[in-house]
Amino acid sequence: MDLYTSPQGYLYNLQTSSAQEARRLWKKSIKDEWNNKCAYCESEENLTIDHIIPQSRGGNNFISNVICCCESCNKSKSHTDWEEWYKTQSFFSEEKRQKIYNWTIGESKKTLYRYRQRRNNAS
Repeated sequence: MDLYTSPQGYLYNLQTSSAQEARRLWKKSIKDEWNNKCAYCESEENLTIDHIIPQSRGGNNFISNVICCCESCNKSKSHTDWEEWYKTQSFFSEEKRQKIYNWTIGESKKTLYRYRQRRNNAS
């Protein structure tokens, strides 16, 4: 499934049966986009979603600000700047750094869809 860069993908997200299901599909699509590997170290274990710019520093839930990340890297990076942190890691790669950077700017100017919880107004 596309990362909701099209109206059809966004519409599909809105039509899912529950907020939990929408969240699950959103996270799965991001992990799929990174081939189910950590964007930093390429681990395939304990994958999470990492905010490139942490929410505590004004980061948002736009697709261009979240990547697939292993739990270890996510905890290690914490609230620090991702580039500063990444350059100090033994698994640093300029190619991966450029790929992450391109992710942050690639679609962000075209697509501003983000995940939002739906409200169920049915009583």
